[in-house]
Amino acid sequence: MKKILLTLIVSIYAIALDIPSNHLVDTNWLEKNINNDKLVIIDTRKNKEYLKGHIKGAVNYPKSSWFQGKVGNIPKIYNTPEQFQEMFSKASVTEDSIVVFYSAGANSKDFADAASAFYTAWVYGFENSVLVNGGYAKWIEEKKDTTKTIPSIEPSEFEVEVFNPKAIASLNDVLKAQYNDDIQIADSRTSKFYTGEVGRKDLARKGRIPTAKLTPMIRYTQKVGEHFEIISKEEATKTLNNNDYGLELDKSAIFYCNTAHKARGLWFVSKFIVGMEDVKVYEASMVEYTRTLLPMEQGESMD
Repeated sequence: MKKILLTLIVSIYAIALDIPSNHLVDTNWLEKNINNDKLVIIDTRKNKEYLKGHIKGAVNYPKSSWFQGKVGNIPKIYNTPEQFQEMFSKASVTEDSIVVFYSAGANSKDFADAASAFYTAWVYGFENSVLVNGGYAKWIEEKKDTTKTIPSIEPSEFEVEVFNPKAIASLNDVLKAQYNDDIQIADSRTSKFYTGEVGRKDLARKGRIPTAKLTPMIRYTQKVGEHFEIISKEEATKTLNNNDYGLELDKSAIFYCNTAHKARGLWFVSKFIVGMEDVKVYEASMVEYTRTLLPMEQGESMD
């Protein structure tokens, strides 16, 4: 009897899927567990790339799928509960699923596509998710199996039951942070946007939010072979702190960019790779802020 019980216990642990505390997995982890019934794989690349080939069983929800919300005239914010619920239902996600998001892995910024999907799930209380470090480019580089077959999926009855506002910063939160030394504001764009040297058509003004520190998201990936990976915890921590000229890691932080895409990527790195506890994304970001009468800064920071 003892031998039978021991065998059962070993079997249970053999099929169990452990989610790493940093919610980051490698391609070997995915290949090993790809046939597990609990796994739901979501490809966040453009549909035309997905149709050329993808990981077996993956459904396609590209970057734009995770920016469907709108507040007033400000587009491209986190999805509504109904939008998110419909997406996860069509992907056959249940409360027991483990969702694996992967991006292209082809450049220094596209991991934010998968991070945006992960962030949306996190906002609605779904925490059983991971990102694939290196994305599809690493999968291809390692000559792992791909397919062009579109999976036939039976929709689930997934329902949104939780909303987590702790991950979201409003315009009012950003304004308060400018006058609170304990809440940091971090600009996850490149320096040309930060200094106001360049702008975009969807921004009403150039420049940055006052007191914001420059923390470009692209600093947190590195090219390895023909793909890009998120850097190690040690490297990310050092980069984020930037010899005390960056973020103080024991304080709160609000991340923004132009549309919250890169901000979501930096949110993932700061929270799960570095281990900061209180981090938020200013979802409407500069698309909203530049349309207010609130002050902005240009040029190099005086801090």
